[in-house]
Amino acid sequence: MQYGTGAAAAGYVRSASDGWHAYDGDVSKHGIITRLHSNATQHSATFESAVREHLERVLHSSHFDGSARSRDFLRFVVNEALTGRGEKLCQGAIAVAVFGRRGDFDAVVDPIVRVQAGRLRRSLERYYLLAGNSDSIRIELHKGSYAPTFVSDADAENTLVKLGTRTTATDWATLVVHPFEVGAGSQDDETAARVIDELACELHRHGEVHVVRQHDMERLNPRPSSSWRFELRGRVRREADDCRIDARLVDRANGEQVWSDEYHVSSGRRCDTVDDIARIIAARIGSEQGAIVRMLARENQARSVIAPDAASAILRCQHFFLSRHVCEMAPTLQALQQVTTREPNVATVWICLARLHLMNHCFELSDAATPIEQAIGNASRAVLLDPASPRARCVLAEALLVKGELQAALNELEQVLLFNSRSLACRETVGWLMALAGDWERGMALMRDAARRNPYCLSHVKQGLWADYLRHDEFASAYGAAIECEDSAFFWRELMIASSLGLLGREFEARASAAELLRAKPQFLQRGRALIDCYIKLPELRERILAGLHQAGLVLS
Repeated sequence: MQYGTGAAAAGYVRSASDGWHAYDGDVSKHGIITRLHSNATQHSATFESAVREHLERVLHSSHFDGSARSRDFLRFVVNEALTGRGEKLCQGAIAVAVFGRRGDFDAVVDPIVRVQAGRLRRSLERYYLLAGNSDSIRIELHKGSYAPTFVSDADAENTLVKLGTRTTATDWATLVVHPFEVGAGSQDDETAARVIDELACELHRHGEVHVVRQHDMERLNPRPSSSWRFELRGRVRREADDCRIDARLVDRANGEQVWSDEYHVSSGRRCDTVDDIARIIAARIGSEQGAIVRMLARENQARSVIAPDAASAILRCQHFFLSRHVCEMAPTLQALQQVTTREPNVATVWICLARLHLMNHCFELSDAATPIEQAIGNASRAVLLDPASPRARCVLAEALLVKGELQAALNELEQVLLFNSRSLACRETVGWLMALAGDWERGMALMRDAARRNPYCLSHVKQGLWADYLRHDEFASAYGAAIECEDSAFFWRELMIASSLGLLGREFEARASAAELLRAKPQFLQRGRALIDCYIKLPELRERILAGLHQAGLVLS
């Protein structure tokens, strides 16, 4: 079985005016079957005119950050598709028409079309994330094809009902992002706009909260809704030659300030520093361990829900991930399984279910049957429902890694990086999994870069650093990374500390840590090798870990 390479099915799609067309292609990242045949006779003049009007709006938008070449590229392929020549689009045709190459163009020697297509895809994604949510038409350029796909959202609701594909929990609380206040001067205006743009992108990548900008929310529904639970406000102001960025999260239910922080950008620093501040803010409020999820998970846990809907089941799962109370494992798993029966098309539910199966398989928390193939199947379902979700693909990659399908795992991680290379959260997770899957050089570079730029990096970055230090016989540094790992749940932190101390020859301390390990995992002497094998695939690294544990007095069967 091939995982995560795009979803194919048979079906129909409706344009704004044409009715249903036969479909033989892809499921878009919005969960809508989208590919319209590129033969111009299958598009009405009205629909073609709407696509061309939308194209001009994209090309002239400040949120479309493509170069002049990217704009020419997009205009050319859209025109070719609308005039019935979409099936003939290839690297050679584009190279000649857009980039001025000669007729003997060789794509192997000159990769310009492939490279520019990747950049164009990222520019389109950015536009639709930041400004195109309300557009009635979308243009998508799927990897592996140069013929664009046109998605009509005018009938999206009917299409979703027809095809049964709903990918998000509808009653999930919404975060409204307000424009940041600014001081005097255009430079502050530019900085504030940059922060908001990157915030919206990064919050979308985390996928934990629904995000909408204030002006979009007011335009779509001028009356406040009960789902508008949280507001993010901020201020950008100049202090001498430096810039100060303040942000605060407010709970509209009671006006309470849930979270706040301030950040400084020194003069002469690159614009990337401002982008990183936006990404850090997004992680602090909108990640799995962020302020919003923590608050909602606590509230949900206090309620008694007999038949949970998707939102409450997801929050119950998030509470388990935060608390790590093993007693919650089985009821959380049961709640998610019930929801998949009633609401089978919520991608986040399948992500949570895959993670629970994966966690139980790798840590052996309960007697529930959770084979790794089931985790792969659940993660694949999530990718099918939401192919653009970095979380879904990372969970799938992790499950493939645990099973030992290392190249398949690396392929999924490449897909995540393709559209999320700047995201700190994605770089942390992708780097960790990439290193464990065998690409240590790239994986460690991603993790070290993310850790340098984000003081709140996830604990698995420390786990990755620990493993890499062991690979290079840097046992003191490995011990330091193990101590800094904040995730003390289950047994891996104790394992890391005991093995590092054993390799350092600090026998007394190593044995004390080994005792802590056995308290956390009483069956570790019998099951330790299998548990280590779940993530440690490099034989020499595995033997080094076992040698350290042996020095700590743990002889595994």
